[in-house]
Amino acid sequence: MQFDPEDLRRHYASLSDGALRDLDRSELTDVARKCFDEEVARRDLAPRQAETEPFENGEEPEWLEDASCACSYTSFPGSSAAADAANAREVLEEAGIPCHISTHELEPEPPPDDSPVLRYEYQVMVPGALSLQATSVLDRDIFNPDLEANWVAHFQTLSDDELRALTPEVICLGLQDRIMRLQRAYAAELARRGFEEPEPEADSE
Repeated sequence: MQFDPEDLRRHYASLSDGALRDLDRSELTDVARKCFDEEVARRDLAPRQAETEPFENGEEPEWLEDASCACSYTSFPGSSAAADAANAREVLEEAGIPCHISTHELEPEPPPDDSPVLRYEYQVMVPGALSLQATSVLDRDIFNPDLEANWVAHFQTLSDDELRALTPEVICLGLQDRIMRLQRAYAAELARRGFEEPEPEADSE
């Protein structure tokens, strides 16, 4: 899709300084990048400060050597990677799962000017034995709500006929298959060790 440069200039001019600086320049088209640069130069905005490591993790836990990465976030201009990693840590700790955020400095992106922005990868680490439990908690409390919002937006774009042609059996097929495979793998390992599969918990009233 081709954009009118004048429309882009008016759009960027309508943004606040913060909103303008939060745009990821590397994701813009050549035309949009030129309009963006013109607006930044017109306002004489200060270069974005390099992101600094925001975590005070203290000493590394003993289990870190055999840890698994439950999720990771990579920073870029305008991202909330540090806050997202901190939120994931809080969710896991509330679920009683120990975690530690490992921060790795990445190579700066090719600078569009003389002030390259430092980038970091934040890895949310958990004890290896708790990796599946941690993934499940993060899916439930962080990632699934985002997926639900995407599904709602997608369904709203469908025509009546397209929406009615879908059924839960069709659109949940892959999810149900994943659940079945996970339960089967777990039961197989219990059987291999000579353990009985635990009875399902009764639903509480």
